[in-house]
Amino acid sequence: MLANLSAASSGLLFDAASNLSGGMPLAQIGDWMPSWATPIYAISLGLLLGAIVAAVFYGLLAALSLIPPLGKLADNSTRGNVVSLVIGVVVGGLLCMRFASADEEYAQSLYLPLMMMGIVMGYAVVYGMWYRTRQEWFDILGEGIVPYILSTLGVFTVVGLLGTIYVTDPMQFVRSIPQVNLISNGTLIHEVTVPGADPSVGPDEAVFHAQDFDYDLRSMSELVIETDKTIMLGDGANIAEFSRKPARIDAGERMVYRYEDRDVPPLPSDPTKLHIQNRELDPATVRFVITSVPKVPEISQAVAIGVIVFFMISALVAFRQAAPRVWALALSTAKNEMAQTLYLILLAIGIFGVVVFSIYPFNTLGDDIRMFKDSSVMLIMVLAMGQAVWSAGTSVSDEIEGRTALTVLSKPVSRRSFLLGKYAGIMMSIAVMFVIIGAVLLLLMSYKPIYDARETARATPGWQMGFEEIMTTIPVLGLYFMQTMSIAAIAVALATRLPLLSNLISCLVIYVIGNLTQPLVASARGENPLVGFVGNLIAIVVPNLNIFNVQSAIDSGNQVPWIYLAASFNYLVVFAVAIWMVAMLLFEDRDLA
Repeated sequence: MLANLSAASSGLLFDAASNLSGGMPLAQIGDWMPSWATPIYAISLGLLLGAIVAAVFYGLLAALSLIPPLGKLADNSTRGNVVSLVIGVVVGGLLCMRFASADEEYAQSLYLPLMMMGIVMGYAVVYGMWYRTRQEWFDILGEGIVPYILSTLGVFTVVGLLGTIYVTDPMQFVRSIPQVNLISNGTLIHEVTVPGADPSVGPDEAVFHAQDFDYDLRSMSELVIETDKTIMLGDGANIAEFSRKPARIDAGERMVYRYEDRDVPPLPSDPTKLHIQNRELDPATVRFVITSVPKVPEISQAVAIGVIVFFMISALVAFRQAAPRVWALALSTAKNEMAQTLYLILLAIGIFGVVVFSIYPFNTLGDDIRMFKDSSVMLIMVLAMGQAVWSAGTSVSDEIEGRTALTVLSKPVSRRSFLLGKYAGIMMSIAVMFVIIGAVLLLLMSYKPIYDARETARATPGWQMGFEEIMTTIPVLGLYFMQTMSIAAIAVALATRLPLLSNLISCLVIYVIGNLTQPLVASARGENPLVGFVGNLIAIVVPNLNIFNVQSAIDSGNQVPWIYLAASFNYLVVFAVAIWMVAMLLFEDRDLA
């Protein structure tokens, strides 16, 4: 391994020396720089859009806070909670109607995440227009983990915008943003009535009637045409004007065109040239169902990242303002953990490891990108889990043993708030680790296809490949963050009774068994009833962490669908509630004196 790494490093130094002495470094950079800069630029637009929408949204709420009934609505916590829940249920219901109801196959997986998003936004609205929030915005943006996360995202955005000079037609990405279908599903239905044919002429001599409706084939992902009469679609009023053979659709027939199938569209590229011939005597009703996507389809995923940024800011505002005591404990815990030397060492190891994996030749005959992704996300998760267990031991177990917890609980802070604040603070520090190392990983992931192509003397791949690799990495990071949340919840619960070393060993055992639960249950089927009982018992007692483990999907090169994150989130919520109940049972009667 060291030999391969040394060879790779020597190769990089040789390339750098060649660029400095070869006379054409700028030309070489110009060959691959657009393929690297364009994905970063597209994602930067999404991040910038999320920040702008958040600024506008909370600017409007700040203006509403000047109206006394609205600005003082959250002065009474009971009233603020009730109004927040009412608004949250309404927003969640609307989200379920838009997204869950439209997809019956995955509706059950979407209901809980969408309702929770709605409730968070309900709290964000009520407490966002609180007069105290308007006065404390500079404090909100400058405390805790917020500056670290915003700075990381800001640097990523600046890097992407600086690469604009290498992006071909950067304004095309900007123009595609309004075409993203967030509210609707991008489907447009248009019906036209075509007069019947003249009885005095034959069907072939029937008139082609011009149609007046606009469409764009470049942004059309699917087209469905239905008619109750036999018609012909042409690109001119007569044979002399035809540039291609007219398309025939019989009565009752349903013609479907999909871009992904590389079908030839039955409509002319210029909508003003569309003419329809009705080959029957009665008027024909022709129905066009057009599903459109942005001219740059990848911008939809970039906008989704912007939505995540907006929701993340809203969640922080809602958490800080609606639960100030828990937030204060979480903020103190996060600051203490992030100031520890171990945290900085793990962060440095993560960044260094990701950089090394990006240049290390895995010698996998074309699967280096997959190995780079697998190794990097696994490294981030392992470091984050180690930090989470260590933080649980130092911030919960040590404080209980050192009587510090007794001092905190002597104030108006309940044991429930104490555990919630500790857990939230640990996860806030872990979130910063994921964001910082993840941002470095995504920057390198965009360059990895280019690096491999240059190493094997292949043509530079298009920017779409780098963008696809980035967007397939983000769901994996999300799932591994959920797995880290599960282990952290267990660590906090055990820390109420166990010291650090015992907690570390217990979490390690649970992690190993949790990732083997599903194969263990499957192997127990059809065997001895006692074996099956033990396997099922383990599956009930130990969390099924295999749900968050998508290494097999990465190894096979399959993309993890975003909908899978919703199903995994449902399991995480149920598991977190169960662990929370166990933690309270362990901590409720713990003698702190």
